[in-house]
Amino acid sequence: MATHYFELRKDSMHGSLSTDMMRHLHTRQHLGKVVVICEQPAVMLSAARKQWLKLSRSVQKKRAGTLNADKILKYTHAVTHMQHMRFTAKSPFDEPDADVYFLSSGLLEVIPANCLSVYMATRPSEKQLDALLAQLPDGALLVDYIRVTAWSSVGLEPKQVLEERMRIHWDELQKFLTAYHIDLSRLADGVPGNLERMEEALDVLLGANHKFLQIAGGFQRALELARPLRLSKDIRQQYDAAILLAHRVQALTPGAFTQSFLETYSEDDTFFLYDSSRDISLLLGQNLSEAIARHIRANRPHLAAALKHYYLAG
Repeated sequence: MATHYFELRKDSMHGSLSTDMMRHLHTRQHLGKVVVICEQPAVMLSAARKQWLKLSRSVQKKRAGTLNADKILKYTHAVTHMQHMRFTAKSPFDEPDADVYFLSSGLLEVIPANCLSVYMATRPSEKQLDALLAQLPDGALLVDYIRVTAWSSVGLEPKQVLEERMRIHWDELQKFLTAYHIDLSRLADGVPGNLERMEEALDVLLGANHKFLQIAGGFQRALELARPLRLSKDIRQQYDAAILLAHRVQALTPGAFTQSFLETYSEDDTFFLYDSSRDISLLLGQNLSEAIARHIRANRPHLAAALKHYYLAG
């Protein structure tokens, strides 16, 4: 039986409901379809789209204000995705390819598949709410701005349960990495020796790639479902370092490749996880033969072999 979660929320003191809603959605934009339940869908759509464009422009300004190549790529990917998000006040029947649906409570008999985020700006009837809940997948989050429903009484659990589950996965990932003598706090501290430590960690994890990717994938999914999160800078950087490791191990592991790790990054700018090309310079900053020779000299055989297979066999 599917389990659903709720988050009680109110308008930002310094902005409108649509402002807060779009900021919240920005953290979950890669996580399936979205439904906004409101009394005037067309009006809410217009206000929300304006806020979404403001967020997109703010990301573009960040991109223009940095010379860091990783940050530029990260922001470019984020802006591209945001600009291609499709908002609609039509039903899923009329516009099945949209991403964010603004619907009145009378149009909840059919919602888009894989809808993991629902924003409630008006109260549906009991029948309408039952129809909505019956269609939501496991892990879906209802964000309640009206606070008139006792969600626990209808079987929903608070969002804090998702956050605790994410921390359990995080502890499992840390335990795994510690067993291989990998300290994420040192990988995320931003000092000049980071590249060398990252390469050493990659070499170790490529020798245990399938188990690592399984554990990292569980954490990544739990992290996505639990967002948005309030985290300290140190913890955000460690999360980014872990996902960056998973992305690079996955990229250098033969087999199916997915976008799952590429689209997971926090609000922090330290690491950018999107690398869709096979440009060796993005990973190592040097040509292939030099990189392989350097890793062999440094006794990193797994990394040297993976690079040779990935870039020559691909």
